[in-house]
Amino acid sequence: DAFPIIRACGRYAVPLPVPESIVAMWLARQARCTLPDGVPGLITKPLTDDDVSIPWGRHADYLIGVADSGAGAEVIVASTGTASFHEAHNLGLDPRDVLKKTLTVDARYAVDVPPDVVHWLGAMCRAAQIAGAGAACLELAVNYACEREQFGRTLSRYQAIQHHLADLAGTMASVDAIAIAAFEAVDRTGIAATGRNARFEIAAAKCRASEAVEKLTKLSHQVHGAIGFTYEYGLHFLTRKLWAWRAEFGGAGEWGEYLGRIACEDGGEKIWSTITG
Repeated sequence: DAFPIIRACGRYAVPLPVPESIVAMWLARQARCTLPDGVPGLITKPLTDDDVSIPWGRHADYLIGVADSGAGAEVIVASTGTASFHEAHNLGLDPRDVLKKTLTVDARYAVDVPPDVVHWLGAMCRAAQIAGAGAACLELAVNYACEREQFGRTLSRYQAIQHHLADLAGTMASVDAIAIAAFEAVDRTGIAATGRNARFEIAAAKCRASEAVEKLTKLSHQVHGAIGFTYEYGLHFLTRKLWAWRAEFGGAGEWGEYLGRIACEDGGEKIWSTITG
């Protein structure tokens, strides 16, 4: 149910922390706890790390994340009254504020999820947003190519442009398909730390999505030419967010390495059953 909403956030470049709020509500359901009213700020890294990023932190009414309790994991909830942020933005101009001092945790709830679950769910959400923004780039490119005339005929009648659009559509479709598979895998198998679970599909989705960003942006801008870079035209609002999302919650290198380790451990005889299982 979350996939079409999060994908639409990418499709329309929604400047709101909707995906992060969905993850926060999912965490609360796993912990069987009731969250405070207002906008949640999702803690994306362990509080013991440096430069803990809180998307939209300056606008959050409270903060929520997952911590390692030693014996497992726990959902932590903290008020923003004791929080101080260094305000920053990503390339897409969305707030990516950095927590400047230690929080006072107001509540802790034991939960049966791995401590790094936010990193994984965040990667899955960014893959869906990339799929949505890629679809918007394709739509803009197709409409522009069908409307813009050059030397007496529309751009869509030139073979080179047709190849660009076909390549763009195929790339977008592959991201869409693997992102859907990741969301379905979370529903079907969960995201436990051991055993066959949704981690394989999530890693594949974020790896493919991050890898596809370069082609999605390059081809859509090539079809548009110079107009795609002007501030008044909507394409750059999408492509700048794509470049920001490709690195958030791990880029293609991190997730590709994870998949490569699985392939090496399973070996040639078992990897096919891992992929299709």
